[in-house]
Amino acid sequence: MPKSMTGYISAGVLIGGIAFIAYAGVPKEPKALFEETCSLCHSLDAPKAQHMSRTSWEATVLKMRFYGLWIGDEDANIIIDYLSATYGEKQFWEEVSREGMVFGEGVVADPNGMVYFSSMTRALPPGPDNPGGTIFVFDPSTGKTTKSLEPSGMSNGLHFDLNGDLLIAQDSGGEGKGGGRAVMRRKLATGAMSVVADRYQGKHFNGPNDLTSDAKGRVYFTDARYDGTEPMELPNAVYRVDPDGKVTQISTDIFRPNGIEVSPDGKRLYVAAANAKTLPTNPNGPAVDKFGITLGGIVVYDLDSGGNISNGRLFFRNDFLMVDGMAMDRQGNLCVAMHNGNPKAPQSGIVVLNPEGQIVERILTPDEGLTTQLGFGRGADAGSLYVTTAFPIRLYRIKTVREGHYF
Repeated sequence: MPKSMTGYISAGVLIGGIAFIAYAGVPKEPKALFEETCSLCHSLDAPKAQHMSRTSWEATVLKMRFYGLWIGDEDANIIIDYLSATYGEKQFWEEVSREGMVFGEGVVADPNGMVYFSSMTRALPPGPDNPGGTIFVFDPSTGKTTKSLEPSGMSNGLHFDLNGDLLIAQDSGGEGKGGGRAVMRRKLATGAMSVVADRYQGKHFNGPNDLTSDAKGRVYFTDARYDGTEPMELPNAVYRVDPDGKVTQISTDIFRPNGIEVSPDGKRLYVAAANAKTLPTNPNGPAVDKFGITLGGIVVYDLDSGGNISNGRLFFRNDFLMVDGMAMDRQGNLCVAMHNGNPKAPQSGIVVLNPEGQIVERILTPDEGLTTQLGFGRGADAGSLYVTTAFPIRLYRIKTVREGHYF
């Protein structure tokens, strides 16, 4: 039986037919052909399903030929035989929730293992059918999903800090849709809400997108305009909030920042970019991306003991898909969710990057929607990796042999 080179997926899932690109024990030529084909598959729009018949794989290889990849008849048969035999038509992702509307985001687990995720509804018109966003909680022990907060201020990214408080990135929403444009803290025991940051130098944020924290309790978040009609007063940027409440703008390098993570050793800050030209352009800048990212990518900064960044550099780039949410495992590998933002012709991808920025795993995505955010479980569910999707909203999980990093 083939085994994952980096050991990300449990044996039970391997038996079920996983869809990672990198395997040991595969004959050299079919493996090389497979890697080349699968790389293009993720760049274009196939394969989308987690279970594909031989006929579907044949169509995939034909599509690769159409797009210009030279594959001879003999090579094509080798690839098709290998993919059909390895993956068959077996299940990969487990769908665990269909609660919410439109756009899933922000999946994260609390210290007790309950999994929280956002339902963003700003694509809906204002009115009684638009709740202004909802935060749901999924219980892995019962399989039930319930509402935790509604309206949520159009919550996007979610994160649990050292104290077990839920940090909420409230995005923009548009007139009458309830976008909070703030970073909020919620005490789960009491439900009490407090403001972490809602302005910088007296100006409103554009729409906090995602957030994380470090071992000293500092909060880092991205602020960028992805939708909504509210006035834009600040450039798209990355911010730090110190424990005393001081807000510092630490970067305006990235054209439209998105996901954000701190490495387990606290020495790196990773920031994703989603630079599609179809999204709103912020008149306050930045005018260009300092790292030359034209669509999707990740920038890594060195992070010092005071929470200051330096030496920003390109860590990962994808010219076909935007990079959205990310999740870090305990070994410092970065799980990355990507998509093209087009619900009518959805394309998605999930990769795992090691600390050197190398792709060590490619994961075939669920067969519906855009993959938007990733998060690990905790406690008894620590080996689960969750993913949210949009158009339609879903919550999926897969069992792994890794555990997520939480300070």
